[in-house]
Amino acid sequence: METITLEVKKREETGRKMREAVAKNIPAVIYGNDVTSDSLWVDATTFERMFANAGTNTVVSLVIDGAKPVNVLVYDYQTDPITDDFTHVDFYAVNMKEEVEAEIPLIFIGVSAAVKELGGTLIKNNDTLFVKALPADLPHEIEVDITKLATFEDGITVADVAVSDKVTIVLEDGATIASVTAPRTEEEMAELDSEVDADVSKIEGVADEQDGEGEDEEGEEKSDSSEEKNEEK
Repeated sequence: METITLEVKKREETGRKMREAVAKNIPAVIYGNDVTSDSLWVDATTFERMFANAGTNTVVSLVIDGAKPVNVLVYDYQTDPITDDFTHVDFYAVNMKEEVEAEIPLIFIGVSAAVKELGGTLIKNNDTLFVKALPADLPHEIEVDITKLATFEDGITVADVAVSDKVTIVLEDGATIASVTAPRTEEEMAELDSEVDADVSKIEGVADEQDGEGEDEEGEEKSDSSEEKNEEK
């Protein structure tokens, strides 16, 4: 197993000092197997570099203030919606002898004849798969070979995905991972180009509203007529 080490510090600053520390560090927490939950600081640049290699499914050896390393996974994280910078990280301490569940990205490889030669569109039902395995056996990614998709009737299911016998995919074997849809026929394209019936009176609600307006106008006419008769008397 590849060892990835990340050094962090306990987070004790408050107020102004904490705001100053955020400029270079990401606030984080650790919890999980046989550890005391604690608040941490992780250097932003170092974490970004580490996360690019480890992601959320590779065990990281976390060193807190020079103490004994703790095996963790990046369980969760938040990013700034504008800058995409990390704003918070959750480290989950794992027991290396107990299975964990993790979300693994799928990498689609190969060329589908149904796409290249028949002009179809590749449909990916999943971009990731949840798996169960010991922390050291978690795959960094799972490859899906789409060369099997030669016709529009072909499909790739969970049962077709090759993983180690130490890894269990948490999804039924018959679930479809990828397939190819046929291109639209000329008739279907013509239907898409046809004009939409713009008669709003047929739309439920609009018709009722128009009927109500007619009744109001009729009521007003009757009211005006009654007032004129009263004035004549």
